[in-house]
Amino acid sequence: MYERKLIALAVAGALGVPAAAFAQQSNVQIYGRLYPEFTVAKTTGATPAGASSSTLGATPTGLDLKSRNSVDASNSRIGFRGTESLGGGLNAIWQIESTVPIDQGGGLLATRDSFVGLRGGFGTVRLGNMTTVYKELGDPLGILGLSSGNFVSMSNIISSRMPFGTNSAGSFHLRRANSVQYDTPDFGGFQLHVMYGPDEIRTGNLDADLWSGGLEYKRGPIEASIAHEIHTDFFAGSKGVGSSSPVANPTTGAGSVHSKDKSTRATVLYSVGGAKIQANASTIEYTESGGAAGKFQDFKNTRWSLTWQQSWGGPLRTTVAYGSSSAGSCSLVGGAGCSTSGLAGNMLVLGGDYSFSKRTALFVLYARINNGSASQYRNLENGTPAPGADIVQYAIGIRHNL
Repeated sequence: MYERKLIALAVAGALGVPAAAFAQQSNVQIYGRLYPEFTVAKTTGATPAGASSSTLGATPTGLDLKSRNSVDASNSRIGFRGTESLGGGLNAIWQIESTVPIDQGGGLLATRDSFVGLRGGFGTVRLGNMTTVYKELGDPLGILGLSSGNFVSMSNIISSRMPFGTNSAGSFHLRRANSVQYDTPDFGGFQLHVMYGPDEIRTGNLDADLWSGGLEYKRGPIEASIAHEIHTDFFAGSKGVGSSSPVANPTTGAGSVHSKDKSTRATVLYSVGGAKIQANASTIEYTESGGAAGKFQDFKNTRWSLTWQQSWGGPLRTTVAYGSSSAGSCSLVGGAGCSTSGLAGNMLVLGGDYSFSKRTALFVLYARINNGSASQYRNLENGTPAPGADIVQYAIGIRHNL
């Protein structure tokens, strides 16, 4: 224990955290995960330049990305957390978690979930920079423990990307800065979570806040949840089609144009023997109001995924996952025609890992995203695919849990 505390002090000092803050507590825990990987990626089948596109899709270029090799570290991280008993069943809780870009160096403090809060019989209240409830509940299994920040994450097709454009405003796979969250106590396996992220800038007449909430159930081999998230004045639709698009609304806060983007997702995870099976289903809708005739008004579609993870009675574990996103439907102000042709997409993931110990494993991963002729679903860390381009990636890497 003494040796572990010395390590905490040394790492904290290296990160610029006052060592005294750690020295005063004996229950500080160091945790984290490092998983560098050697990756090969390319795109094929980009829609030719001059070909017709959907109303919302970007202009096709026909340009594919050449095969490239890279060493990536995804969302490798290190964190510190602890508690302090305040008496009467009340505890102070805190966490500081940071990205560790071991592939290229650098990094900043508290870039990941970091907060201070109180926990007691009333539940838990936290304030800080935290993963939204929608994201937290949506993928408890992940791909061999990877739920985001990696090219195999199913979020690339079901929650963090929009089919048209590459702007991140349409993501429902977020970490919200300057947020507050309340978690109820556990009631027979049920627990309710609510998060609010205010708009601290309030540009013009806009109020770009976020609400995220969900109900989860955990009992025995079953985990189930339903989550809902609302983004006000994020303008994901107009930012997705691009500011130069004739259908984009102004997003500067002038006039009476507003947006409300929302998504609802249900998740079920079932464990039996060495197998874990997870299903996700969601609807996503981007809506804008107050725009002039011919401007973006609405886009909505449905998405789903299935994941099967299997442990084979030893150090070997495998997984296979498939996700799909429909082309959906859209509308423009005034009733002008709006086409979503070519905006569908799907994703296949295969993977396996071999554990040398409880902390260290070797893994291999493969993923393919098939884009419709106008869609731009993506999972590349190095490059952006053209409309209609399919993406193939595979990797080998080492995972080590701190």
